[in-house]
Amino acid sequence: MIAFFYESVKKLKEENNPYWKYLYKVNKVLVNLLFPIGQRWKKAGGLDENSRIIVSLTTYPARAGSVWITIASLLQQTMPPYKVILWLAEEQFKDRRIKRNLERMQKRGLDVRFCGDLKSHKKYYYTMQEYPGYYILTADDDILYPEDHIEKLWRGHEKYPDTIICHWSHQIGIKDQKDFYPYNDWIDNAQEEPSYATLAVGCNGILYPPGSLPEAAFHKRTIMETAFYTDDLWLKCMEILNKRKTVNCNKTILIYFNRLSTKDRGLWNSNIGQEKRNDSSWSRLMELYPEVKAMLMEEALKTGK
Repeated sequence: MIAFFYESVKKLKEENNPYWKYLYKVNKVLVNLLFPIGQRWKKAGGLDENSRIIVSLTTYPARAGSVWITIASLLQQTMPPYKVILWLAEEQFKDRRIKRNLERMQKRGLDVRFCGDLKSHKKYYYTMQEYPGYYILTADDDILYPEDHIEKLWRGHEKYPDTIICHWSHQIGIKDQKDFYPYNDWIDNAQEEPSYATLAVGCNGILYPPGSLPEAAFHKRTIMETAFYTDDLWLKCMEILNKRKTVNCNKTILIYFNRLSTKDRGLWNSNIGQEKRNDSSWSRLMELYPEVKAMLMEEALKTGK
């Protein structure tokens, strides 16, 4: 259902039809209204014990009552994962009680875990360490994922097996092959060759093959001091440090539908809005890991980008 509404917008955009923006808004509302109705009392599971893919995400109290809708979309994939793990911070859920809707998702296979609060880093940090031999697919807690979401990422992996695969990305803006443009000036890109300069954005999901990140990626103190609120930038830096490139397997730049109830919440405002945390965090990371900056500049020199 979600894929039908999403793909109809993509088709219109690919045809350069100016009405795609209006259809996007209408279809997003329809999906937000219709999808939860069909899923609220559904009992069928959505996992495959033979799969090597684990979907990992996190949420916080303000979204705990509605994250089940996102999870439901991840439990009805054409290519089911081995697990869907939801990480909750013990500091935020002190009594370890979860909403009734999440309990229903548990009956469908959801694995709820409690952990230390690492903000949005929770969605990959613990899963990658516990399941090093699996493909880890991160997800955001306010997105409605189309039914073919995992399948398309896996096709991208088959084409580029040693690469991080995503559905939404920016191109790191490099100025005169010496410095970087502000984060807000980094353009969206799609379906290019694997590149160090492609920044995977978490909202549309990111697939990490085993061994994608180095040991340094799991140093808590460094995370907290440099990129506590900017997990996408931290992960990008760690990927390059590990000599792993990224590719967007989409040919059309179009973000997935989000849940209407979560509009203007979360980290987006503080990261690229008033506080501009992304720029300061990226600066700190480039100072701490000059070899990453050197690799980006070297690639830019070779490609002319």
